Amino acid sequence: MGQMTAPPTNKTSLGRGLWNIWVWIAAGMGFWALSFTNSTGPRSPYWPTEFLLYALMIGGMWASARGHPIWTIIRLPRRVAPVAYVFLVWLFGMMFELTLTVTGEGVGGLHPSSLPSFILAQGDYIPIALVSYFIVRRFHAAFREVFFLAGGKSLTEGIVFTGVLISLIASPMFFLAPLAVAYYTLVYASFIASPLLFIDPELLWDPSRQPKPRSVPFYWVLGFALAMIIRMFWGLVYGPIVTYLFNLPPYF
Repeated sequence: MGQMTAPPTNKTSLGRGLWNIWVWIAAGMGFWALSFTNSTGPRSPYWPTEFLLYALMIGGMWASARGHPIWTIIRLPRRVAPVAYVFLVWLFGMMFELTLTVTGEGVGGLHPSSLPSFILAQGDYIPIALVSYFIVRRFHAAFREVFFLAGGKSLTEGIVFTGVLISLIASPMFFLAPLAVAYYTLVYASFIASPLLFIDPELLWDPSRQPKPRSVPFYWVLGFALAMIIRMFWGLVYGPIVTYLFNLPPYF
């Protein structure tokens, strides 16, 4: 009797139907293309870096879909994997910050000047990296779960702190809102979930636990709640402290 092929594991699953990650990436890229061609605002000189992040994600997903995840080539010791994951989340996050600009004079999305913007950004990206690692470890999450965890985190920006999604829903272009949600999810997943395409998620899992599988909505809600806490910490604690310590110039 021939050898049976093992079913795909949770570590390499990319989902089906509504939760198929390929569909979300296509929708997100479509919204980006529409926004890019119609935007008249300032643009960072490093905006192509965003495509590099998406290329890394798509390349890693393609390798996983073919049954050859990149982490089968890059084999890290278990004790090194958590540090590597946190570092990659931070690194990819900083790469995305390069694609942002407030006025066109500096890069980064938190201040018109580059250095203050990147100093302020650390209070967001480092907690996001640490909290994401905790979720991966606690719930034995893999790329698919963390992709939608990132989507939940992204909604705190699109709904609460910038209001872009709310404005879009209330506009004549409301029908583009689902594409906007996909884009926000894609952006956050490019630095929160993508590292799990290069690091075996199982190396991050708590071996003493056997958590039950969780639904995509669970990760959405969890991501939103945790990101709200991080953003409140940034606004109430981190931002004021580093502004005082580094004597950062005012926003305007």
